[in-house]
Parts: sequence; structure tokens; C-alpha cells
Amino acid sequence: MRAPPGSPPVPSGFDALLGQTVFQLESRVAHVATTASAIATALVLASIASGSPIPRIILAATLFFFAWYACVALLMRAGRYRPWMRYASSLVDVSMGTVVALLDLRVNGPAFALSAGGPALYAVGVVMSTPRLQPRLCLFAGLAAAAQLLVLVQFVLRPAASPELLASGAFDFYVTLAKSIFLVTSGALGMVASRSMRGLLVRLTESAVERERVRGLLGMHVSEQVMEHLLSGRMPEGGERRAVTICFTDIRDFTRLSESQSPEETLRLLNLYFGRMCEIVAAHGGLVNKFLGDGMLIVFGAPTHQPDDARRALAAAREMLAEAELMRERGEFPDLRIGVALHRGEAVVGNVGGAQRQEYTVIGDTVNTTSRVQDLTKALGRALLLTRECREALGDEATFEPLGAHAVKGRLQQLELFGIPERGSSPVA
Repeated sequence: MRAPPGSPPVPSGFDALLGQTVFQLESRVAHVATTASAIATALVLASIASGSPIPRIILAATLFFFAWYACVALLMRAGRYRPWMRYASSLVDVSMGTVVALLDLRVNGPAFALSAGGPALYAVGVVMSTPRLQPRLCLFAGLAAAAQLLVLVQFVLRPAASPELLASGAFDFYVTLAKSIFLVTSGALGMVASRSMRGLLVRLTESAVERERVRGLLGMHVSEQVMEHLLSGRMPEGGERRAVTICFTDIRDFTRLSESQSPEETLRLLNLYFGRMCEIVAAHGGLVNKFLGDGMLIVFGAPTHQPDDARRALAAAREMLAEAELMRERGEFPDLRIGVALHRGEAVVGNVGGAQRQEYTVIGDTVNTTSRVQDLTKALGRALLLTRECREALGDEATFEPLGAHAVKGRLQQLELFGIPERGSSPVA
């Protein structure tokens, strides 16, 4: 996961994901506060412009809050926001109640200051600390709001109140104390809620990190298609039967080639060859299911259905043959020649293995038949062979040379085979 623009550097892995998410939540709180203070400032300016006798000090207060939250947002974007700034920002949040109450006191007197919106804004300031997912910050906001309310009422509003107002009990110490306790309780509840949300976020982040770890491990052993299929949970326990096109490849005379090379050089050539072939198969939507020595078992049409699996298999086979020829001509893999066989039919695809280890594979007579046809590429001297079943699935999209019916090991009936027209021969549909 990439860090948001302007976020401070965070460690990799789990802490990175958690830190980025908390940072994004804080950033959103700052943007909401900036927007709200900007709207308040605009309303005050509109009132002044319309001739309303609003004291300029109210405009100064709204401008201050707008400037503060805008600075916080800019610091976050620039990556200069520090942990202690959370407490300063939370203190400003709860101080909105005090500022508004003082303005009301100056304009309308202590009774209005006590009953109007100022004291109510203390609760808003406490609530604003919760989305930051900092439990101690919530308690700090509650205590700061409670302390400011006590000081405001008992040392500012009460001395300015008339005897009649004092007799009403609105400025009584115990009433104010009860309101302060409510604010502290709100902070404590915010702390509990913030801790619960943070715990949930931790679990979700751990799950995301674990999923990425599993994806990384799986990606080293299986294709992207199989990995997505496994992680989706849609894999039936007994596998699933479906029509697929199987492709078998084999390097001609690989035993002789490996005898003339060191084991290290043989492995290097195989890795080079398999790397190029895997890129081609992936480009055509195929799945390299197994490496069989110097051969490859490739599946088209699984694990996800492909209505044109035969066409994809043929295109990949032709590109693999062309790439093998280029590798030979460029000297990357001297004497490289391969044989490719294509056959289409039903097979069972799914997991095979025990409790400790399983492998996604394709099983059935279709696979065995393709392997036998691949053996015939040597006997018939053909680089590419495909069966009638595969030829019929291609329709009229390609032209092939009929090679007649041939017996294959393990089958009573002969298979009708087709090949690519050799250079200089006349293609036959």
C-alpha cells in the first residue's frame, strides 16, 4: 500500500498500514474542521456585509479557527505534522466552546452565554477527538473541556451574573460540576470507542497484511489466476469438470544437450527458456500448470472459463515456436527445438494432495492424450500437432495440414491429427 501524499514516513508492513490509516482519519478530521470554520467565517462576513451589527471580534474568532485548521491540514500534507500537535489541535477544538461563550458574554450577557451554543460546543470538541483513534486523546479532550467549563462558569460568568440569575441556581457549583462530569464521561466513552475502533482496525490491518503475505508466497509457486481462485474461496473440494485445451511442450534431444553442458549451465538455459515461455503463456491467458523436466503442461480454460481457450492455446503455441527459433538463431539457447501438442476435451481441475500440501492441477484422459500426441511430434517430425477436437473448436479461423489418423499409447481408437503447413507445401483446410 502506498503512503498518502504528504504523510510522514512510517515503517513497513503492519505498522505502515496502521499508521497510514490513522493518518488518513486525522487528515479527514482536519479537512472537515477547516470546511466548517470556513463556512462559519463566510456566514459572518455575509452578515456584516448585509449590515448586521455583528462585533468584529466574532469575525476574528472564526478567522482564527479557520486559519488554525487550515495550517493543520497543510502540515499534514507537507509531512510535518507531529504527535504532540494532536493534543494542541484537540485543545483548540474544545476551546471553541470557551471562545463562543466569551463572545456571547460580551454581546448578550452571562445568561445568554450560559444557555447559548458555547457550552454545547465543548461536547463537539470532545467528539472530534474520537475519529483520530487516539484513546488517551479522547480522555484529554474530556478533561480539558470539563476544566474549561468549570473555570468559565465559576470564575467568569458567575461573577458577572446578577443576584436574580444567581438565585435561579443556573450558576451553582454542583450543577456546573455535574456538567463537567458529563464531559469527562463523554471523553471516557470516546476513549472506549476509539480503542474498540482501533482494535478493529488492527485486526483488519493484520488480515490485510497476512493476505498480502499469502499472496506473495503463493505468487512464487502458482499463477495469478490460480492464486485469485484459491483466495476467493470458490474452489470446490472435489474439483470441477470443464472443457479445457491442454498444451504439452518438450525440448527435442534435451538429454543430449544437457550431457554437453554443466549442470549449472543446463539450469541457466532451462530458466531462460521457461521464463520466455511463461511470459508468452501468460500473455495469452494460459496457466503453466507443471514443469515436467524440460517439458511444460499448460492449460487454457482453467481455473477461469475462457470461451476461446482453443484459439488462445494455438496463438500461444505459435508464439512459443517462434520464440524458440529466435533463441536458437541469436545463440541464447543453441540447438533449441521444441515440440508442441494441443488437444481439447473435458478434464477435472482442482486441488490434489494431502493435508500438508496440495497442488492445483488438471486431471483426466484429455491430459494423458495430449502427452501422447506430444510424443508423436518427434515421430512425425512436426513442431506442432493438434487433434481434431482442438481443430473443430477453432472453426475456420486457421488453416492446417491433415496428417491422418494415428495410434497413440493408451487409446484404442486412433486420433486424427493436424499440423502447421510446412514451408513450401500447399495448405489444406
